[in-house]
Amino acid sequence: MTARDAAYAALDTTVDGIATDATIADELFAVVDVLDGQPTLRRSLSDPSASDANRAQLAERLFGGKISPAALAVLSAVVQTPWRSGNRLVTGLERQGIRLALKSAQRDGRIDEVNEELYQLASTVDHDRALAGALRDGKYPVDGKRALVARLISGKVHPVTASLASRAVKARRRTFALTAKSYAEMGAEIAGEKIALVTVARPLDEARLTRLKSALEKQVGGPVSLQIEVDPAVLGGMSVVIGDDVIESTVAARLEDARRQLTHL
Repeated sequence: MTARDAAYAALDTTVDGIATDATIADELFAVVDVLDGQPTLRRSLSDPSASDANRAQLAERLFGGKISPAALAVLSAVVQTPWRSGNRLVTGLERQGIRLALKSAQRDGRIDEVNEELYQLASTVDHDRALAGALRDGKYPVDGKRALVARLISGKVHPVTASLASRAVKARRRTFALTAKSYAEMGAEIAGEKIALVTVARPLDEARLTRLKSALEKQVGGPVSLQIEVDPAVLGGMSVVIGDDVIESTVAARLEDARRQLTHL
């Protein structure tokens, strides 16, 4: 575990001990948007020369009475965590908002639905050059990008998915698709599952999906969330990626293996 991962884990534990509800995530996102536009403020709230208590007091002076006590408690926990920069602090705060949004879906029994929707949205954008280009274009305003995504998913996804899709527009993981996928991965972690990225030539029926899920769960020894992508280029069979493990049984892969063997004769 890296030092950053350890810091995230400690902060997660602290925030999990705060009584929150579904509205807290939106309050934290609003604070993130304020800090994104205020570099001096970001630096002050992450200043390593100031004590943890002083940074927490500054956060309370700035946001006390403007956000709920629970949201302020989360913000206080975040600013008391050591960060290498103001930008890292903002990323850490947004991460807590994302976790709280996903946890609200988990409490409602909808976390798997949200994870699936986030992954499918990311895949849709990945396969649409025009849409991916518009969301990547730095000259296109964030509000315009959010309106574009909202039109794409309006009335089709869970409210938590819609909220997180709006956050993913800022693409802190380089692109919208990578950012949305990172949210789905976080959701799977919260649900205690591993994500299996399954690529097939044709859609699988429910019976085959059930058998595949059961087989993979036996293999990894725990719950698995299937994320299915249809790609005719695999030429039959399927490719499954779970973390760093790749299970390849496609015709395309077997042909490539044969080609490699022939080149070494």
